[in-house]
Parts: sequence; structure tokens; C-alpha cells
Amino acid sequence: MNKQTKAKIINLIGLLALFIFSVYVFQTFTIWSSKEKTTPIGEDFSIFWTASALSVAGEPEAAYDLSKLHAAQEALIGGKTPPGCGWYYPPIFLLMVLPLSLLPYLISLGLWLTVTILGYLLVVYCIAPRPITLCLTLAFPATFWNLFYAQNGFFSAALLGGGLLLSNRSPVFAGLLLGLMCYKPQFAILIPIALLAGRCWRALIATMTSILALSFISTLVLGYEVWRAFWGSIILHKGLFESGNLIIYQFVPTFFSAAILAGCKPSTAYLIQGVVMMGVILTIFLVWFIEGPSPVSYSVLVLGILLFSHFYCLYDLTLLALPLAWLGWEGYTKGWLRGERIILVIGWFMPIFRFFLVEKSLQISPLILLVLIVFAVRRHYRNCGFHPPNALLLRHKEV
Repeated sequence: MNKQTKAKIINLIGLLALFIFSVYVFQTFTIWSSKEKTTPIGEDFSIFWTASALSVAGEPEAAYDLSKLHAAQEALIGGKTPPGCGWYYPPIFLLMVLPLSLLPYLISLGLWLTVTILGYLLVVYCIAPRPITLCLTLAFPATFWNLFYAQNGFFSAALLGGGLLLSNRSPVFAGLLLGLMCYKPQFAILIPIALLAGRCWRALIATMTSILALSFISTLVLGYEVWRAFWGSIILHKGLFESGNLIIYQFVPTFFSAAILAGCKPSTAYLIQGVVMMGVILTIFLVWFIEGPSPVSYSVLVLGILLFSHFYCLYDLTLLALPLAWLGWEGYTKGWLRGERIILVIGWFMPIFRFFLVEKSLQISPLILLVLIVFAVRRHYRNCGFHPPNALLLRHKEV
């Protein structure tokens, strides 16, 4: 295939991707404006805005009380939140969203989506600097999920991807960005392990300093009681999650949910998830220890975060755009490994697989993530050019 033909195919894919994104936007606004819709426009963002309004009014701990939160939301915005949906984030995120309610709701919603999606697109484009990257990222199914619910997936991807990209060039600023990820503790817990294994000392110190500073400032601004309310909400969240119906687990692409959908008890599901967690920690540590910060080790970390966490939703799969871009760029610039392009395409479609399964009790997404991390590790050893034991020995001698 000559260059001209390849360029035409790429342009066609780009146009198709932009069309898909326009469908996302049209579908989102159609549902938002539906008269039958009883939930607020920007369903999940309404929780962020209401929590901000309660904090500005001097009642930040009320955000963790479902009855007070829902009552305030209905009074301030209108519409009702589905039962069980509430504010389960640490006070650090409450501090981050504090300014949101200073603007009218719809203006705040538009600004939130615009700023976060631009950050998301910028980071992915920096990973793979080609126009087609922006088109594919906009058409990525997880982009639709985050757009529709007006969630924080774009924000997470921008923070994590930006922090990793800067870990070599500006480790202090990288650490500040990575520290902000503590607003979702299940996504942040593996970051210090990777930085420690990769001997990224300045980035590690900056990350931990950022977390401590955010914790101190949030306590200073919001008060100590808000932390007590947060710890109490964790117990409630755990109970709601474990007693939820099967529809909830269909939207949670983790091994825990896959086990529940397969008929396992919560204790068995936690055991399976625990085994996965231990394997992920070991994999991330070894890859970062051998290779240090690099596009492939970044991919292993992000995929590991998605495998490690027992609870997140489809809109959080915006994080998956990061390893897809890194591994795709590695293949584009250094040559493709056998089967690599196919698994990357499958990973791109993964956020919508639930709707095409005949048996809705199946949850194959974590298996796809597992295959993706295996391919990332395979790419890692290909880049190293030698066997794992020799790589460990060489890294030890360098230190």
C-alpha cells in the first residue's frame, strides 16, 4: 500500500470519527432536552455543583448525607438523582469543585466540560501528535459516556496523562499533577509505587507533598467534620455497591463485577480482585524498575490502575485512551508486534461491548484490559532487547 492510499484511508477514518463524535453530541443534547427525562441536565455534574453550593453555604459535610444532598439538588437545580447516587469523593475533590456553584448551573456545566475535554485532548495529542489522534479520541466510546454524564473522566485523564508525560522533563510539576489524582484514591494508590520503582525521586516527593498539602488545605477550608462525614460515607458506599442489582455491575468493568455477574458471592469476588491486585503491583514494580519512566511503562501503570481498582464506571475508561495512544504511537514509530493492532482496536471499542453481548451477565472488559497489559509488557521486553533476568541485573548495576 503506497503513501497516498494510506493518507486517504487515514483521512476517511478521521472523517468517520468526527461524524461519530457529532452523533455523540446530538444524542447527548437530545436526551438532555427530553421532556420525559426526570434527572437534571448533566446528571452527575449536578452532584458536583450541588456539593459545591452546600460547601459555599457553610455545610460541606451535608454533601455526604444522601437525603440532604438530593433535597438541595432538587431545590437548586430541579430533577431527582437516582437512588444511591451521591457524593463519595474525599474532601480534596470537594475543595477542587468549590468554585463551580459561583456560576449559574448551565454556564458552570458548559465550562466544566469545555475545560476538561480540552485538557484531555491536549494530553492525548501530546502522546501521539497526529490529527487522527484527536479524531479517534473524540470518537472513543468512553468520551461519549463522560460527555453524557458530565463526569470527571476527562479531568482524570488530563491529570494522570499530563503528570506522566512531564515526569522526565519537569518532575516537580509532574508530581503536583499526579498528587491531584488523590481525589480518586483507587486510581492514585499505584502512582507512588511506580515512581518509587522507577527511582523518580523528585516526582515522588512532589506527589506526596501535593497530597499532604491538598489534605491540609481542604481541612483548613472545609473543617475537620467533613473528613468524618467522608469516612462514614465509605461504609455506606460499600454497602450500596455490594447489595446493588446486576445492572450496576454491568457498568463497572472490573474483575470484582465480573465475578458478581458470574454468580460469585462478594467475599469470593473480593478474593479474585485481590489476586489481580497483587499481580498488578508486581507487574508495575518490575516494569518501572527495569525501564523507568517511558511510554510503555506509563501504559502498564494506567492499565494496571484500571485492573487494580474494584470500582469505577464506564466514563472512567477515558483513562484507557492514554495507553491506547502510547502503545499505538510505539507501534507506529517502532514497528508493530504481531496481533498488537487488533487488540488496540478491540480496546478502543471496549466501552460499548456491554450493549452487544447476548448475555448481559457477562463482563469481558477486565479480560480485555488483562490482554492489553500483557501486550504492553511484551512491548516492554521487546524495547529492552533482553530477557527479564538480565534486564533486572543490568538495572541493578546501573543503580
